[in-house]
Amino acid sequence: MSTASSIPPPVSWAQRSDLIYVIIDVECKDIEHKVTEKTFTFKGVNALDASKKYEVTLNFYNSVDPEKVTSKNIGRCLEFTIPKKENGPYWPTLTTDKTKLHFLKANFAKWRDESDEEDGGDAKDNGMFSNFLNSPGGDWNNKFDDFNVDEDDDSDDCIPSLSQNEDEDEGGEGDKDKKPAA
Repeated sequence: MSTASSIPPPVSWAQRSDLIYVIIDVECKDIEHKVTEKTFTFKGVNALDASKKYEVTLNFYNSVDPEKVTSKNIGRCLEFTIPKKENGPYWPTLTTDKTKLHFLKANFAKWRDESDEEDGGDAKDNGMFSNFLNSPGGDWNNKFDDFNVDEDDDSDDCIPSLSQNEDEDEGGEGDKDKKPAA
């Protein structure tokens, strides 16, 4: 595969305190990838258009553990889980590049901030509903008890009627010459 005819695939990434997710957001075949302590290299051919060849090399901000890298081919994308060499502070960026890479973006579906990990929120909902459910009366059925709505109370009693002839007898066609109330 020649580098001149290759383009970088769309890549997204996310991080936790102990690992990095790198997602190649394209369906590929003939996949080759290599992870070293400081780099991630990927090559592949578009599964739908064999004339599109992808190649990218990312120089990591800090060291990773290449022995423990796992990958998953989800069909529409390839997901790599790359453990950091050392747990610790979040990286300010994925790569050492000084310029923004046009094909690289953050994957907020997998992203977890440092403050989220300190809270120890539920991994399933990322802590979004923990405050709601753990509050006093954290039961869904009791959340709306403060409305004080009586079942006998009819809230539309003070709404005026829309018909103008409410007090009239069943007049029918002959009552058209009556003037509407002002």
